[in-house]
Order: sequence, then C-alpha cells, then structure tokens
Amino acid sequence: MGIYKKIFAIALPIALQQFLSTGVNFVDNLMIGKLGEVAIASVGLSNQFFFLYNLILFGLISGGSIFFSQFWGKKDLDGIAKSSAVTSATALLFSAVFFTLSFFFPQTVMRFFSPDPLVISEGIIYLKIISFSFPIFALSMVFSFVLRSVEKAHIPMYVTIVELSTNVFLNYSLIFGKFGFPKLGILGAAIATLIARIVGLVSLILIIKVKNLPGFFTLKHIEMIDKKFLKNFFHYTLPTIANEFAWSFGMTMYSVIYAHMSTQTIAARNIMGTIEGFAYSFTFSIASAASVIVGNYLGASRFEEAFDVSKKVIKLSQIVAIISGTLTVILSYYIVNFFDVSDEVKMLVRVTITISMAFIPIKVFNGLNIVGFLRAGGDTRYSFMVEAGTLWLLGVPFAAFSGLVLKFSLPIVYLFTMSDEIAKAIILYSRYHSRKWVKNVVEKL
Repeated sequence: MGIYKKIFAIALPIALQQFLSTGVNFVDNLMIGKLGEVAIASVGLSNQFFFLYNLILFGLISGGSIFFSQFWGKKDLDGIAKSSAVTSATALLFSAVFFTLSFFFPQTVMRFFSPDPLVISEGIIYLKIISFSFPIFALSMVFSFVLRSVEKAHIPMYVTIVELSTNVFLNYSLIFGKFGFPKLGILGAAIATLIARIVGLVSLILIIKVKNLPGFFTLKHIEMIDKKFLKNFFHYTLPTIANEFAWSFGMTMYSVIYAHMSTQTIAARNIMGTIEGFAYSFTFSIASAASVIVGNYLGASRFEEAFDVSKKVIKLSQIVAIISGTLTVILSYYIVNFFDVSDEVKMLVRVTITISMAFIPIKVFNGLNIVGFLRAGGDTRYSFMVEAGTLWLLGVPFAAFSGLVLKFSLPIVYLFTMSDEIAKAIILYSRYHSRKWVKNVVEKL
C-alpha cells in the first residue's frame, strides 16, 4: 500500500496542476469563442506552434529528469544542480529559435498552419506577443521538473494556481475591457498569457531560493560540468528531444490536415483538445509520477523494486483511464454547448471525443512506457524509434490520405490516426517485459 501512497503523493499535485491548466485553457477558449470561430481557429493554430515548442522542450527537460530523479535516488545534490544548469541552458537555446520564428516571421508560421487569410491575420497578433513568454516558460518548466523529481510536486502546483488565476483575471479584463482595462480582444489574451507566465517564474524562483531546495544552480555547479557529464547527458536527452520533436511535428501535421479540411474542422479539433485535456490530466500525471519513482529506484540500483513498482502503476493507470474516459464522453455532450459555434461543429466534437476516449487505455499504456518507464531508465533511443516510426509511417499518412484525398469527416480521419497507437502498444508491450530499460545511468557520474 505504501507505493500507491507515494504514487498519489506525486501524481495528485501534477494532476491538479494539469487539470487547472486545462480548466483555464477551457475558460480561455470560451472567452475567445465569444469573438467567433475565426478567433478560436486563429488562437488555436497560434497555440499549435507553441504546442510544438512545448513538446520539444518537454523532450529536453524530461530527458534531464532522468538525471534529476536518478541523482535524487543517489542523494547527489550537486549532480541535480549540474543537470539543471545544462537543461536550462539548452532550453533557452531552443527558446531563442522559436522566439525568432514567432516574432520576426509570424506570417510564415501562420501560413504553414492555415490557408485562411482571416485566421492568419488574427493569429499573427497573438503569436508575436506570446513569443516573449517562450524563455520564461522554459525556465519555469525546468525548475518544475526538478521539484517533481525530488518529490516536491506540490510546489509547482501552488505556483500554477497563482499563475493561472492571474491569467484568467487578465484574460477577462483585457479581452472584454473589464475593470477599467482596454478592450483588446485577441491581443488582450496574448498579453494576459505573457504577464501570467512572468508571475509564475518569479514565484517559482523565490520559493526555491527561500526554501533552499535542490535544482538551483550557481557558477560553482557550472564549473563542475565536464565533458564526460555533457556526453552522458546528451546521450540520453538528445533522443528524447528527437522523440518529442517527431511526435509534436506529427501532431502539428494533423492540425495542418484538419485546417485544410475546413475552418469548422479545426475549430472542432481545438475544442475537442480542450475537453480531452481533462481526461488526460490525471492519467498522464501517473506516468510522470512513475518516471520519478522508478528513476529514484534505478538511481539507487534497486532494480527489482523498480520493476515491481512499474507493474503496479500499469494496473492503476488502466483503471483511472477507463473511469476518466467514460466521464469525459458523458460530460462532453454538455460541455460543448458552452461554445458559441455551429451545431455541425458541436456534433463533430461529440463524435470524435467518443472515439478518442475509446482508445484512452491504449494511449495511457503507451505514454506510461515512453514517458515513464523507458525514459526513467534511459532507454530513450528505442522509445524514439517506436514513437517516430509508428506516427510517421502510419498515423500521418493515413490522416492525410483519408482527410485530403478521400475527403472523410473529422471522426473518420481521427479514427485512422489511431492506427499508430495500436502498433505502438504491441511493440512497447514486448520492450517493457524485456527489462532492457532497467538500468542506472548515473552510477559512474
């Protein structure tokens, strides 16, 4: 029973953090939805570019988390600080690239996602402002992952509450011109997001400094970084970056396909994504908790215990996935009515959500292995090949053919994209039971 308590102690704050983020995203979409379908589509596609950035960043930082959690299992605080320093520097480098594209070439970015000139012009307004939040978001994510890895997941949760409360208040004020603020529409939504992320990062750094928590690095830690450390760090993290890039770019291609089907289709997919987030908020938090706990055991070379924990996590995650999926299908029939969109869009959302939730146990199993177990043990090259191979050989080609050539509707096209999840589950089941991922990657560092 002790291990389940430990899982929930880490997973619940992460789940609540994700649930709150999804809830705020839902409220944001409702507010922006009052401006019409073009506004929903333009902000949604702008956020698709941020989604691409976010997932590449997630690949890097979750790769760094291999070291955060295993060094914590080894009780090596200098190792955590060194890993945090390298992860932060690399994250800021990625931020610079995405900032440049978003701020200086926003029209090129938006044109990639949609052919609709109205969607492009509205999206540019939003994208140029949120580009300034990219480096802020990067550092916040690094410190949040460090705190999760050292079993302080409740702190990022509290910071998220502050950040998202700020975002909701400013969104309402700046989109609609409330409380004496100017009425700025989409521009107001972007400014609100930027200010909220600044508040989040400042809060996080203050808490870490005041409480003297692991992960905050100084010049001393930077000087401790040698070639051997960097070689090992990037040996494991580069495949996770490639993994998330391949996956996020695949998801981006789905959005491009949906956008070229129709503006109604992309609006439905954006609404659906918001509702889906509620189902995934807890199920995938278990994968994050599993990565931390299993990584701690592997760093301490307690291999049998690590594998035993992984088996219990799989059982728990499947139960949670079924419950979450069922509730999401039921609630989606009512939630979609809050959006100011056509009946056609609402029907597309309801049908596609039902298909999505039917596959949630398979998706959760895949996520648990790729983001949880395999990544915790440094088996990142294999998970990259599986993730990229199934998505780009099955999912994306089937979506493009069914949506752009055969002209099928969103639910049918979405069903075709599930082919990669099925193939992935079969391959990962075999890899998981081989135990080739059960290893200590920081033992000699």
